[in-house]
Amino acid sequence: MTGKRTNGDKTLGNVDETISAVPGEWRFNEEVSQAFDSHVRKSVPFYDEIQRMVVELSEYFVGDGSMVYDLGSSTGETLYRLADYHSGKENLQLTGVEVSEAMIEEARRKVQAPSVGFRHNNILDVELSPAPDLVTSVFTLQFLRLAERRRLLRRLAESLVEGGALILLEKTRGDSPAFEDMWTELYWDFKRRQGLSPEEVLEKASSLRGVLNPLTMEENMALLQQSGFSRVEPFFKWYNWAGFLAVKNHSLAAPAGGVAGPEPERPGHPPAEGDRG
Repeated sequence: MTGKRTNGDKTLGNVDETISAVPGEWRFNEEVSQAFDSHVRKSVPFYDEIQRMVVELSEYFVGDGSMVYDLGSSTGETLYRLADYHSGKENLQLTGVEVSEAMIEEARRKVQAPSVGFRHNNILDVELSPAPDLVTSVFTLQFLRLAERRRLLRRLAESLVEGGALILLEKTRGDSPAFEDMWTELYWDFKRRQGLSPEEVLEKASSLRGVLNPLTMEENMALLQQSGFSRVEPFFKWYNWAGFLAVKNHSLAAPAGGVAGPEPERPGHPPAEGDRG
């Protein structure tokens, strides 16, 4: 049976075997970071397939000398896979931006590739310089308020090179209360199939009150287009989880190693904070 503890006036409940949280106060702290790779696979449907798709899509935007940012890089799973897949590219820079020091510590233990570095920074404040060819955000922007999300997306669209892209994964809301109820029930069924107890599922939902701020599919699409992305296309959908590919002012053409238009002028690539090697 799941244990209960108190944290001030709030009840501290388990959301997984080794993770506890209180209502409305979900945090990516040391406890979460140490169990994150296991917990996220119990919480996000098709997590490994999604990561594979992100890497596969990246081939259209990443070439020699490319700059890639992963916003909310957590334990570095996306960067680990990108670095391995693009290991033959020259002068590639992959930078993770993460506000949790505990997550960065876990990421640095996992990712040893010399092309990868991490910045301990809030994604709302980070300078995207040199200009990125690709930005990934895997289930991160859903924790931002709408005004923050809008401001960040506009800055991403401005910062990307011509023809660059954002790969965005988000938890979403249903377009109607009926769909929202269905998607939530089916999602909770998924979590129970992964071994989480009904009480743990409810404790996690409670901990995310006021912390998670998902939008509908249509709202996500409209916001990306309003922010300056000329082409936006969903590439993944599972009930209340979705992935979007948003491209800046350029038609999607051949992979980055193939035929491409003229390269934009930009400064050289100084090492990102935390780069090793």
